Amino acid sequence: MMGHRIQCLFDPFVSCDRADRLGLSANPRKSSSTKRAWMTSFVLMLAFSQTACSLFVKPKPVPVVEHRVLKKKIVMTGFAVKVPLQVQDLDDVAQGIPREMLSRLERTGNFLTRQSKDLLSFELKQDPPSAQLVKQVAAENDAQFVIAGEVRNAGIRSDKKLFGLMENRSRHIEIEFAIYDGLTGAFLSRHHLYRPAEDDAKVGRDKPFGSVAFYATSFGKAIDSVIEESVAWIRKDLAVFPMMSRIIQVNGNQIMLDVGVNSSLIVGDVGLVVSDYDQLPTIGLTALQARPSYYGIAQASMGNVKLNQTQLQFAIGELQDTGEAKAVKVKVGDFVRFDGAKP
Repeated sequence: MMGHRIQCLFDPFVSCDRADRLGLSANPRKSSSTKRAWMTSFVLMLAFSQTACSLFVKPKPVPVVEHRVLKKKIVMTGFAVKVPLQVQDLDDVAQGIPREMLSRLERTGNFLTRQSKDLLSFELKQDPPSAQLVKQVAAENDAQFVIAGEVRNAGIRSDKKLFGLMENRSRHIEIEFAIYDGLTGAFLSRHHLYRPAEDDAKVGRDKPFGSVAFYATSFGKAIDSVIEESVAWIRKDLAVFPMMSRIIQVNGNQIMLDVGVNSSLIVGDVGLVVSDYDQLPTIGLTALQARPSYYGIAQASMGNVKLNQTQLQFAIGELQDTGEAKAVKVKVGDFVRFDGAKP
């Protein structure tokens, strides 16, 4: 009897009327109110359990609308080293700096990167290159822009204090790099960057350039800061330029380009075909020296091309508005300019 009474009181699904008929409940009103109380408690416990679970469940990430960016092709040559004795403790600094720059540029999602181990010069020192050399390097590496640089100084600076009684020695890194348009060979911009280290400690060739151990050193931290600033300047300087592609095949109104899905192109994208006039390049005189200066070749607009097929490394499109092709005909080696991408 006592067990049945306990079951009636604690089990909300047991009918108290049935318990009354069996003589298990002395007060029907109390049994009914007890049933309602337990039902309320059960609902509250269920709601609390749902709330508690939601507190510990990781929220789903909010979907982000990605903006499609057309990737420009850049090539970076090896860095010349002005004073090789200053970098004897560094592992492959001439190739390490451009390699790290390209790696960070590629991670931004705005560029397709290539690296050339050669210097942008016919000599060991980094002299200003000719436009023809820049165009040659760009063509060999299938790039729109060429970046070349130099390690100007990696020595130790000594600052004396208190009339020479105290000396503060610190190593510093000083680099300079220039950006060129690979299609015309024209110079675009130049940057000179400098960073001091906390001390004059050597790095050691046992620490590969760009490794965690390398960046853990004081001089490695200074180089890391210079590389990061260099990447920011390159992104800023090249943001204003459209993506240019080269025509590699012409078949009637259909043309094939040397860019494709890897540059974020999709079917339906529209570009402007530009071609060089069949005439001599524009020549002028520099302001400081009375010698000829190469400015480039005038270009003609040949109408638009709309892409109807995209592969990984190439795309095929059909010429639109072919009536505009009056001065010259579209040929292999001409360019298609993409000013932007639609989302």
